[in-house]
Amino acid sequence: MNKNIITILIALLSIVSCSKAEAEIKWEKDLATAMKKAKDKNLPIMIDVYTDWCTWCKELDKNTYANKEVMDIAKKMVSVKLNPETSDEGAEIAQKYGVQGYPTILFINADGLVLENVGGYVEGEKFVPYMKNAIKKLNKINVVLASKEPSLEKLDLYLESGNEEESRKIYDALIAKKAIPENAMAKYLLGFALIRAQRKDYDKANEYFDTIIKTYPQSEEVYVAHYYKAVIMVLAGEKDEPKKYLEKLLDDPKVPDNMKVQYESLLSYINETH
Repeated sequence: MNKNIITILIALLSIVSCSKAEAEIKWEKDLATAMKKAKDKNLPIMIDVYTDWCTWCKELDKNTYANKEVMDIAKKMVSVKLNPETSDEGAEIAQKYGVQGYPTILFINADGLVLENVGGYVEGEKFVPYMKNAIKKLNKINVVLASKEPSLEKLDLYLESGNEEESRKIYDALIAKKAIPENAMAKYLLGFALIRAQRKDYDKANEYFDTIIKTYPQSEEVYVAHYYKAVIMVLAGEKDEPKKYLEKLLDDPKVPDNMKVQYESLLSYINETH
């Protein structure tokens, strides 16, 4: 073969190889590096929480992350993969954000505020809107956080991210100013309750649930509080008490249909597993 042709072929192969490398998503090796880079450049962070045995995680790598539009948008983010079974950072993130299954893709800002949470496998073209929304929400968060004053928007952001300490500071400041509407109180108490439940501090969680049930019986959140009280009973190994509790709730005509479905599902689980 002519040497000039060989040289041209090598050059072409090199160009193709470089183009492919540039197109692929660049995954940071650890969360600390990703957080620093995101903070320096004011970018969202995409965290792929995966395990080695997860089939759909591999499909995500093979199909979704190979999608051209996904790869293009990923250039506007900092990406990192974390395995909770082999990484302390991964285990911490899974616990903090209540990861229940794999894959879970979390979009957060450099302070750990949730921008998007995607549970399970999503095809490339269907994954794009989540990425775009994360970027859009980051811009909104930047506007909210630009003010040093406590606000309901800030409280929502920190509660959603499971940051109890910062949420409590903002909540207390707003309470002192009487800036939380009465009809929103149950919503925020539920937020604190769910953080405690996620941390398996069930006694404190139940205190919040009981306050909602007693003080805000007309709120939508009261039905969610009832549901999680029953869940905690089940987690404690009880059978008869949560069954009676749920059956009584199902007899209440005021319970919304969507919550009745949740109650019935939990009741079926109790009957099947006990």
